[in-house]
Amino acid sequence: MLASTNQQHALWTLMVSYVLWGIGLPMAVVTLGIYFHRLTMHKLPPRDVIITVFMPVGPLGQASFTIMNLGRMALELFPETGSIHPLAGGVFYIVGFGTAIILWGFGLVWLIFAVASVTRSRFPFNMGWWGFTFPTGVYVLATLQLGVEFPSAFFDILGTVMAVIVVLIWFLVAESTAE
Repeated sequence: MLASTNQQHALWTLMVSYVLWGIGLPMAVVTLGIYFHRLTMHKLPPRDVIITVFMPVGPLGQASFTIMNLGRMALELFPETGSIHPLAGGVFYIVGFGTAIILWGFGLVWLIFAVASVTRSRFPFNMGWWGFTFPTGVYVLATLQLGVEFPSAFFDILGTVMAVIVVLIWFLVAESTAE
């Protein structure tokens, strides 16, 4: 009885998670559209807030990471609960992986754009530099998860290199903040 109850809780948690993902991603995409429009009309942000060009990477990395994990949970949970056709878990998993790779690719475009934007000239340290850490961190998680779901040396190596870079940036920002 306890296992059945826990499976039902897990199923409801999974469904609510899909709903929340479905609410959050479209809002993020709309915001990205507005941000892109702002960039095309008004150019890059000033040097003091140039780090904000990394912000679009965050929701895309998080959405990619999340949909992969939701798909994996659906693959395991749907057959166990019997509440939906057992093959539906595989469909959710495959669609989730496909969606994740598309979101990851879209995030890659924004990441390349952001890196190109901040390497054009030097800019002063400020507390906004912490804006490097979250967006790139969740993008790294998505990259590493792609390496798990799609066994590929490319994603494993890229994810590891990116993780090291994010940790180094975190230490740099923490040290600069302490000064």
